[in-house]
Amino acid sequence: MPTGFRNCPKKMTESKRTLDLTTVLKSGLAEFNCSGILCALNDCGKIYTYSSGSISTEEHNKQFYIYSITKTFTATAILLLCEQKGDFLNRTFISFFPDLKIPPNITIRHLLNHSSGLPDYGSKEYEDAVYLNPDKPWSYEKLMAYGLKNTPLFDAGTGWAYSNPGYGLLKELIELLSGIEYYSFVTEFIIKPANLNDTRPFLRPDYECNLLRGNDPHILGDFRTKYHPGWIATGCLISTVGDITRFYQALFSGTIISERSLKLMKETIDVPAPAPPPTIPAYGLGLMHGRNEPLGEAYGHGGGGPGYTTYAKHYPNLFGNSFTMGLVLNTTLPATPFKLADDIVGEYIKQKKSEQVH
Repeated sequence: MPTGFRNCPKKMTESKRTLDLTTVLKSGLAEFNCSGILCALNDCGKIYTYSSGSISTEEHNKQFYIYSITKTFTATAILLLCEQKGDFLNRTFISFFPDLKIPPNITIRHLLNHSSGLPDYGSKEYEDAVYLNPDKPWSYEKLMAYGLKNTPLFDAGTGWAYSNPGYGLLKELIELLSGIEYYSFVTEFIIKPANLNDTRPFLRPDYECNLLRGNDPHILGDFRTKYHPGWIATGCLISTVGDITRFYQALFSGTIISERSLKLMKETIDVPAPAPPPTIPAYGLGLMHGRNEPLGEAYGHGGGGPGYTTYAKHYPNLFGNSFTMGLVLNTTLPATPFKLADDIVGEYIKQKKSEQVH
């Protein structure tokens, strides 16, 4: 498979860091009432990091929980297994786990693009349990049973509903087909080939407070020492803004999966979510996508949980280059900061246009 970045010049030279994101990031601090914002811009492999508020320059390579950005890693793992064992995206999940009590027509593809009809565990009862005892998670079995209790919301393939339990099932499938533990497979076949040296599994609370400082008003004290990964049925990785951009650049360059597999991941269905025209929200296999986006074709994923709100967005061809933005706000938010991300990329585009004029 090719290992270079598509649409990037073969020889890249260093250029001065002239992009000023001060105004955009300060506006984000005020809008979201958070203490710090950190982002990375990866332009054909050259990474520039920026921060505002409480996050200093020395903290630009600090790790944090990437939360549901991990879903893109999970989907990538499934596609890698399809390459190894033959395409099984349209096989039903119960053909692998015949004793599981879910509708028999739910396929692997349905789970990947959230069209399975499976519900989520993100309810007030779940959140109250997390905040009351962040260090004492439910068992995996209880978490999954709770998340799946209202199955189905609709017949598979006829609607869309975000389902963390669905990705929990995919994690189980990866372990079944690979014969190794989920994180071992992701580390060996994704993290290492993409040279993500600052990315690792979230296995225990951050008792040493080595991660990026964050805030969750519902957890007294430092959430890093209390929040347990057992509350996340899907699995969760720890990474940096720079490594997040490296991952999406590697994914879209062909470093991790084949061009055919990437094409399958980019096959999207519409999502019933609000978006400013002409953008049409859509979701592929572990990839968020906005069709008709004014800034250009892009794919990525958001994530959120105690202490952090995360987002990554990759543009396969932005001004002829492969470009990715990685973003973290060090606070818990109810939604992904799509507009802030677009404002950041908008500033990059303005600079590129200015360079073309001069």
